[in-house]
Amino acid sequence: MHLFIHIGDHKTGTTSIQAFLRRQAGKLASVGINVPTTGTYSEESGHHNLAFQLIGDRRWNQTHGGLDELVAELRCCRQPQAVMSCEDFSLLVAHPEGLKRLESTLQAEGHTLCWLMFLRRVDDYSESLYCELKRHGFQPRLGYPGFVLNFLLHGRYHSKFCDYDAFVREWRRLSASPLHLFDYDQAVSDGGVLPRFLAEIGAPASLVEDGTTHPVLNRRRELATRHFRRLFRALLMARFHRSNLRVLQA
Repeated sequence: MHLFIHIGDHKTGTTSIQAFLRRQAGKLASVGINVPTTGTYSEESGHHNLAFQLIGDRRWNQTHGGLDELVAELRCCRQPQAVMSCEDFSLLVAHPEGLKRLESTLQAEGHTLCWLMFLRRVDDYSESLYCELKRHGFQPRLGYPGFVLNFLLHGRYHSKFCDYDAFVREWRRLSASPLHLFDYDQAVSDGGVLPRFLAEIGAPASLVEDGTTHPVLNRRRELATRHFRRLFRALLMARFHRSNLRVLQA
């Protein structure tokens, strides 16, 4: 079996992709693409519990299944392909033991896999990511200015990268499986992230078309960062945008 593993990034349409995959799992299965239920929390959830297990997150709950349960589910699957999605899979770049465990376990079962990732323009990404983290109780020192300062100085904040070249080099150092990158902003302008994702995994044209009308979920206005927008957007774009574009174009 070949597995498409969607690793995010955060704030690039992941919630919409996950909800659509789960809602349309029956149709996808009929065309040879399985959507595993192991590691999900609800009928529209991504595979968050599996990611939590692999990164050692306290939110891991054995009730919802982990890697062993995924292996067992895939053994019973008749489709030649499968797709999983969780933006927290991208955090495995800072947890190489979890990344290697996932990859080696699936390969030992005879599966092949590739990683799929959308990357967003860095100024929009930093604002949207900060507000999403703040919604979950995240309070960095010095607020948004401190958050951006870490990106400007180090290219990253803990496991999150604004320096996409550094992320990609590290991921490819850790994993031999192909990492396919997609321009989030280009996908939005070309008809939507979801249709682009569905076309990449080989979904039929009818489902790709359905993806164009699927509502965009988890969309919020970044009000908490509006006072710093003019200054920090310019700094982030000057520091990262050109090199990030090279990564996507390559």
